[in-house]
Amino acid sequence: MQGKIKVIFTGGTIGSAAKDGRVDLDEGANRRLLEMFYAERGAGQEFDCEEPVSMLSENVHEEQLHAIYAAVKATDPAMYGGIIITHGTDSLCINAHYFALTLCDAGLPIVLVSSLYPLEDARQNGLKNFTAAVDFIRTTRAKGVFVAFANGDAPADIHLASRLMFCDQLTGWYRSVLDESLATVENGRVTFRRGATLPDEDSLSAGGAEAVSPDICRDVMLITARSLLNFSLYDFDRRAPRAVVLEPYHSDTVCTSGRNLNFTRFAEYCRERGVEVVIASVDSRANVYASAVGLPQSVICAFDECTESALTKVMCALGAGLSAGAYLNKDYFFEKLRRP
Repeated sequence: MQGKIKVIFTGGTIGSAAKDGRVDLDEGANRRLLEMFYAERGAGQEFDCEEPVSMLSENVHEEQLHAIYAAVKATDPAMYGGIIITHGTDSLCINAHYFALTLCDAGLPIVLVSSLYPLEDARQNGLKNFTAAVDFIRTTRAKGVFVAFANGDAPADIHLASRLMFCDQLTGWYRSVLDESLATVENGRVTFRRGATLPDEDSLSAGGAEAVSPDICRDVMLITARSLLNFSLYDFDRRAPRAVVLEPYHSDTVCTSGRNLNFTRFAEYCRERGVEVVIASVDSRANVYASAVGLPQSVICAFDECTESALTKVMCALGAGLSAGAYLNKDYFFEKLRRP
């Protein structure tokens, strides 16, 4: 698809500069990004730009998410080939899932781009990510929400925002669930990956049929299973979360023996205090380990989607005044993994 592209700047490292060993927002960074793009590609692409928020993404609150959401909703899809949202890397993952749920029916491609370093740093990947987003928008029929991100010297990947996983803690690199990004972009060429778990281009051209309400609840706790995790340390008698999302071991298990490490006892503790418990994610095809027998009767299981997707669905469902599991059985933007 050809045409003008809307760029929504929001700050982040891609909108920052380094000075005296400190990285902070820089009012010239947005202009610098476009100048770098034109220097590499020429002046053929037209952009309309706005900056509804300017933040370091680790400082994001609901107000900023809603402002970005409103800027997209105010954009006439008939006037643009697509939208690029510049964003920081720290909170990119959950925010990408949020936009996948709330903007999947926007009627045009929306691509989030970030940079691991400020644009004047030789290690930055912001220009590569931005250029990949432009190439994807100009050549694809896809609608919905995506993330363009290049790891190291590799070509930029296009990820379904609904399948993005938390980044590697040391490198900051991002990947999709099952390590299957949607496409790669190299030298202006977009190559879609083929696979049983990935949507085809015809499916992507329809985008998401339905989006969820933009309201979000912060009172959700994420717990990741690990060896010797002591559930008895969680004290909800003073203040309890609305829901707990537990990321189990890869075999869909968690400790269910003993006393203080026993998740079954913790789930009952939560139930007594009105705290909903979600296990995310669970493979619907997998055999059930003996230690996990009976768990589905005491908790909500999020089947066949990554933890990050399930967590965001729970936050959005509670924000809409629904139960924690209200959105978990529905596929909004290809987050459900249909594995052979």
